[in-house]
Amino acid sequence: MEELPSGRIRWRVRVRYPDGTAERRSGTARTKTEAQKAIIDAQKEAGEGKRPVSASLTVGQMVTEFMQAKAATWSDRTAWNNEALYTRHVAPDLAHLKAAGIDARRLRAYFQALSTKRVDPVTGKERPPLGYSAQRQIHVLLSGAYKRAIGDGLLRDNPAQYARPLSPSKGGMPTAARVKHFHPDDLARFVDAARADRFALPLAFLALTGLRIGEGLGLTWDDVQQDQTGAPFVEISKTRSEFEGKYYEGGPKTAAGVRRVYLSGEAVEIIEDMRRRVQLEARAQGYRGKGVQPDAPLFPSVDGRPMRQDVLRAVMRRTCAGAGVPLLSPHALRHSTGTYLISRGEDPVSVSKMLGHKQVSTTLNIYAHALPDKLRGLAFGVADLRARPAKEVGRGQDGPGEAERSRGPGLQRRASRKASPRRKG
Repeated sequence: MEELPSGRIRWRVRVRYPDGTAERRSGTARTKTEAQKAIIDAQKEAGEGKRPVSASLTVGQMVTEFMQAKAATWSDRTAWNNEALYTRHVAPDLAHLKAAGIDARRLRAYFQALSTKRVDPVTGKERPPLGYSAQRQIHVLLSGAYKRAIGDGLLRDNPAQYARPLSPSKGGMPTAARVKHFHPDDLARFVDAARADRFALPLAFLALTGLRIGEGLGLTWDDVQQDQTGAPFVEISKTRSEFEGKYYEGGPKTAAGVRRVYLSGEAVEIIEDMRRRVQLEARAQGYRGKGVQPDAPLFPSVDGRPMRQDVLRAVMRRTCAGAGVPLLSPHALRHSTGTYLISRGEDPVSVSKMLGHKQVSTTLNIYAHALPDKLRGLAFGVADLRARPAKEVGRGQDGPGEAERSRGPGLQRRASRKASPRRKG
């Protein structure tokens, strides 16, 4: 130990780790007593295999290095989404802080701030509360960055392990109580209006098939096929989306998204209508597409290039206004299809396969709001049974003793044992 001109005490100590490696640790303290304690703590931590944390690593450096390391394994959409979340919501609040100085309490306060309206420190504009789903993605990003830093020996603790955004059920950001969808009458008016508009034909197709918007725009003419019985279907194996002006093509959302979706007569008519229109448009000067070649998009723009999602959303607004129905998003067409099929009594397993859900429980959880009428009908059925005369239930057409037999052999045996005299001795 030595005293510095400032009066503080500089300490140095050589420590040895369990793996046999040695290292010189140093630091400063206000007094000799604190310096001695720091030396003892350094020796104790080295004996436990704990290496010193980085005092210079910031959250910004940590997360940026993590995203660069994961770029090769992430899909384009995941990489762009994480970059946008970091730029908009992480960097302004946490990037300048020391990664080792953030504890679970500080991180919980950060997620709480995301759940409220606040002023953007960069733009000065008021931000709306950030939803639970986006907060979960930020938590996954921070936790992954901390885990990588710990693996590299730069940090010891992961505060994200003990601080998570609150789910809506535990007081966090509320979510919509039910899925937004069109009433069947409104959906019928929407489809009629969409079929009269060349640019809205993809929307009518989404409404009749339950496809996601990226799945519909990712279809090519080669995806329109027939099975061995001649039934028409589209093969869903890819999706096309854009994010902040960037475009990418990839697989469906989950493995279950690779599927066949069979087509109704109206859906086939939409495809044939699109084929005629594209063949005419392909003759125009300056056409930049492939017409109706197998790898050409099924729903292109008028110049042949793939149609953009933002264009389709603008067409959605126009079509809703023309049909006189509530303004909803294109994804609401998918929810409308699922809601209608479930309320009509279709098999949930088949509906789940059609929509490309990984599990049937996902379908039932999303579209449970379509079941109240059916549950009410079940209650009427029980009331009808209770209203039947006792003679009809106990000694009806099945003959005497049928009620006893319906109770099963186990109940019969218990009843006979109860009636027989108890043995003595």
